[in-house]
Amino acid sequence: MTVGSLARRYGVRLVLQTKQTDTVDLSGGRIETWSDGTPRPGLLQIQTVSDVSAGGAERRTRSVKVYLEGVVSIGIGDRIKHGTIIYEVRSIRNPDERPGSDRLAYTIAEAEEIHG
Repeated sequence: MTVGSLARRYGVRLVLQTKQTDTVDLSGGRIETWSDGTPRPGLLQIQTVSDVSAGGAERRTRSVKVYLEGVVSIGIGDRIKHGTIIYEVRSIRNPDERPGSDRLAYTIAEAEEIHG
């Protein structure tokens, strides 16, 4: 089976988000807006789960590997949304054995859950 057929059969619906704007408000805080792409199937594989302490509170965070069909236009710093969970992309890899846009090509993104 191809990655695409596995994602359609066993995968989850993912929304790829790209940064629309990145500005600074009058008090120096960052304002970011994100645009949602079309939902697409993908395979989501949890890599690690860890507890992170930030601002005096512990939060569980997950690192995931996401398999997407085809060559996908996504970059480092973009986001992948699965339901209410948002992951920030840390690395992208297009496998060397099938780099073209044929039906067996796929993209691998490694991402980390963000809270905010």
